[in-house]
Amino acid sequence: MSPATPNILLGAPLIELSTIDSTNIYAMAQIKAGLAKSGSCFRADFQTQGKGQHGRVWESSKGQNILCSYILELEKLDALKKWAPTDQIGFSAAIALGARAFFAAFAGSETKIKKPNDIYFRDRKAGGILIENLVRGKEWTWTVIGIGMNINQTAFSSAAVNSVSSNPISLQEISNQSWDVKKMQQHLSEALTTAIQNWLTEGDEKTIEALNALCIEIK
Repeated sequence: MSPATPNILLGAPLIELSTIDSTNIYAMAQIKAGLAKSGSCFRADFQTQGKGQHGRVWESSKGQNILCSYILELEKLDALKKWAPTDQIGFSAAIALGARAFFAAFAGSETKIKKPNDIYFRDRKAGGILIENLVRGKEWTWTVIGIGMNINQTAFSSAAVNSVSSNPISLQEISNQSWDVKKMQQHLSEALTTAIQNWLTEGDEKTIEALNALCIEIK
């Protein structure tokens, strides 16, 4: 890792979208078209093809939750370093820690991480992360960080509710109050920025140790 931590900021600019197939699909298309600005966040009110891990669909009611994708050019973190696919392990851990820190700040310490990238409150799923990377040759060049967080939704499909592995829960259900989704988006951006800066400073080993300390097993 570089000894100097760069001044990065995720979520700037914030691009608001109404209905879209998937923020990850949109973000990756922006990168491939040469239109992407590192640090940008694409936030949608609704996704018609929201993407989860292993090809699963991410369920979310319109305007109720955080549905977003951040893009980051690795060269902006350290222009002198050759970023390799192996660096993705520590980075992924940092993102999970940042997402967990965001939700825990409002829901409390019972917020945990289910590997590789799910956020749980007790034994119920509160959020998910889908990181997709662009590699050119042997160099890792760009990353798309897709995040879905249940904020105000209180009714979920019977399929989701009856799933042992993902039985969803929202922050509103936990706290008994509604939240301003746009303000929560800003809090998430700040938590992720801090987590990435910590990873760049502390390195993979400490970041992965911190992740493991907050992980739970869901059967």
